[in-house]
Amino acid sequence: MTLFLLSLLPFLILFVMLIPLRRPAYEAAPVSYIVTLILALFVWQVSGAAVAASLVNALIVFIEVLLIISVALLLLNVMIETGTLDTIKTAMAKLTTDNRVLAMLLAWGLVGFIEGIAGFGTPAVLAAPLLVYFGLAPLKAVAVALIGNSTAVPFGAAGTPVIIGFAGLGFSEDVVASAVFQAAAIHGAMSVFITCFIAYVVTLGEDRGRFRTFMPFAIFSALAFSIPYVLIAFFVGPELPSILGGMIALAAIAYAAQRGFLLRAEMRTSEAGTVSLAGMVKSVTPFVVMALALVISRTIPSVREALSDLTISFGEVLGIALDQELAPLYTPYFYLGLALMTAILLQKVSRTAFAQAAVATYRRVRTASIILIFIIGITQLLLISEINHAGLPSMPQVLGDGFASVLGGGFVVFSPFLGALGTFMTGSATVSNLLFAGVQSDTAGALEVATASLIALQLVGAGLGAMISLHNIAMAAAAAGLEAREGQVIRQTIVPVLVVCSAAGIVLLFW
Repeated sequence: MTLFLLSLLPFLILFVMLIPLRRPAYEAAPVSYIVTLILALFVWQVSGAAVAASLVNALIVFIEVLLIISVALLLLNVMIETGTLDTIKTAMAKLTTDNRVLAMLLAWGLVGFIEGIAGFGTPAVLAAPLLVYFGLAPLKAVAVALIGNSTAVPFGAAGTPVIIGFAGLGFSEDVVASAVFQAAAIHGAMSVFITCFIAYVVTLGEDRGRFRTFMPFAIFSALAFSIPYVLIAFFVGPELPSILGGMIALAAIAYAAQRGFLLRAEMRTSEAGTVSLAGMVKSVTPFVVMALALVISRTIPSVREALSDLTISFGEVLGIALDQELAPLYTPYFYLGLALMTAILLQKVSRTAFAQAAVATYRRVRTASIILIFIIGITQLLLISEINHAGLPSMPQVLGDGFASVLGGGFVVFSPFLGALGTFMTGSATVSNLLFAGVQSDTAGALEVATASLIALQLVGAGLGAMISLHNIAMAAAAAGLEAREGQVIRQTIVPVLVVCSAAGIVLLFW
């Protein structure tokens, strides 16, 4: 029990500093890292060599994450400097100028599609600044982008959380297929709550009627994504539910908005400025190039294998093998780079415009970099703590086993929270599954509960944890220009995490 409580300490410190004390993450993250380091060195007796290896691993991950944020922001800033986003904004105004509808388009349909093909926090990095550009407050933009992304996360990056996250755990194909369908069904059923909560966040501080009258359209948006999402999970598997669900939702929401379907007269678009077809094609081409390249790289097996196999490894540090490696042609920053190069060539960007975009990008990422390096450092320490001289399981394993032991039969209700904790700790649903799917399976056997059901709850929770992960919040906040307000973001996103995790656990308890 003592080890269990000690392993909780870094996360309790993060929570207390961010929520009750309302301290910024750039203060909370270093304190939590120092506490984690002390525990690793003096309780788990992790060697100095292992700590050094964790630092190098953290640096590799940090470089990759920073590239994703920086290239995405540079793309958007280049498009702002050249007026390209103004063209898109004018065209979108023909669909709607209502920020609630824009939230459904960008923070629900678009993030679902981008999560399906890219993952790695890319959707919120793209959607949050777009929402800010279209007039939504930065805090709301970051919150709704994270909330909307959570449904797609279990099957993000063409099913990576399932394909990689469950690899080597010995689950049969039937168990995985059943878990995938159950997770999709739970997320699909709760999607109505998610879209309604997005609308609630968007309309906070406004007339209550703006939330209430939008409910029919929010429910329609949920169904436009969740129906194909659940059907594809059942008939195809984990690779395509988020990709096709997001694509269908984008088309359906855009068409419904344009036709005024389920929208009151005051919600419908007014006449906007005119945009030439050639101008619009030129404006959206960078995003089309990125999307097509991502879809091809993720859905054609031979291409996927060729690109993902081209990696840069870093050997070992002081005899400790480094877990991290770079896949430069497979990671999202490469595809964002393709979009950036397309924009530069099509818009004939001047050196002055590019320099201004680069300066604006630097100003956005400098504070987030401090937060990210410490959060990633904590993650790598947690993962490498399995290499220790105390003969102890890793810190995450101690956490998982401790919760299972303390809760006993009530673990089923807590099961999705464990998945969410994994993503909160690491910023990755895939890593959450690698850490805790085995714990979920062992506990299912001890409680005589269907293994597929607890694995499904793990998937559900791992997706929801993306809403409150400081790693993801820091990325989205950097992109949206929101600084030192991570605790406020968590206060908005924690509600759907608590509601959906509780509902999922209770439903499967009585399944």
